[in-house]
Amino acid sequence: MKRIAIFLALSSLALSALAAKPPLPERDYSIMTAKPYRAEVERGQQRLAKFLSRLNPKRRALLDQTPNVAIEVYILNAGEVPGLTFRLGKGSVSSTQFGQDIRSGANVQVKFLLIYDSRTQQLVGEDGVLVTDTPAVNTVGMFDGTRAVYVGTGW
Repeated sequence: MKRIAIFLALSSLALSALAAKPPLPERDYSIMTAKPYRAEVERGQQRLAKFLSRLNPKRRALLDQTPNVAIEVYILNAGEVPGLTFRLGKGSVSSTQFGQDIRSGANVQVKFLLIYDSRTQQLVGEDGVLVTDTPAVNTVGMFDGTRAVYVGTGW
């Protein structure tokens, strides 16, 4: 009888310890920031306007909760970003693409995103973010510490 009581006490202790685990931190997709050119800012504003003009009720509700929008404005290769291929190789930048193309890390696709406030249609900060991976389109992700709905090119 004593063994059963000890077993139940230890089991409940283990279950409560499992339940009390803190949530995992949200992944930040950005690998670095960069200043956008004027043409990129304009392209981002056009894509944002197109995205906002085609909102359905589900996306509108998502924007009510998270008003920032991450929009892709440019695509380049990792080899065009100084030091990025080295960072991918040593593992300080995670990329699902690098695992697929380990021999040619310079060809890993890098997206340049700008973060806009959907209410004001203005940039959230001065810089955009470079990412190798993104969350699914129309889902929330973290980009350089800012939560935003990733909308791809907005089309």
